[in-house]
Amino acid sequence: MNQPLFDLNLSRVTREHYITGKAAINFPYPGLSTGGWHVTSYWDRDSGVCKVSLAGIHFPDTTSFFGDAGIMDVTQVLAEREWESEGRTMWMADHFRAPADMVVRWALSDSQHCNVEIEDWFPSDEDRQRFLKLLETSNARLRELGKLERVERWLEDQT
Repeated sequence: MNQPLFDLNLSRVTREHYITGKAAINFPYPGLSTGGWHVTSYWDRDSGVCKVSLAGIHFPDTTSFFGDAGIMDVTQVLAEREWESEGRTMWMADHFRAPADMVVRWALSDSQHCNVEIEDWFPSDEDRQRFLKLLETSNARLRELGKLERVERWLEDQT
């Protein structure tokens, strides 16, 4: 049986199983220019359905690549958007960690295409450099796994 790509609610969100991937990238943070613009594809408040990928469930656990960098308590932000946490703390990757998680997921897979688009998702040089600096912290672990060259080739195609 195949693993589903998403959870349709927030019931399994924990610090270890934080929201990542496109649901995190497309979550609107006030004042940020990073991320995606498809919020309702993942966060449909009217229907009460969210489609979230969780680290360690739908995505690999990337703690050994990035530590705790970019994992945020979003309990209050979700509450402001009327998403219930039922008294639990909600955790989500920020707009830098989520695509970094996506790159690692791709690097560890057999897929030919990585769907992270650096230029589109990080329009400013400052944001792009912040993402690349975070991604660079994964180099030692990627090297251990024999996947660093794959990511380096992908990065060359991104610039």
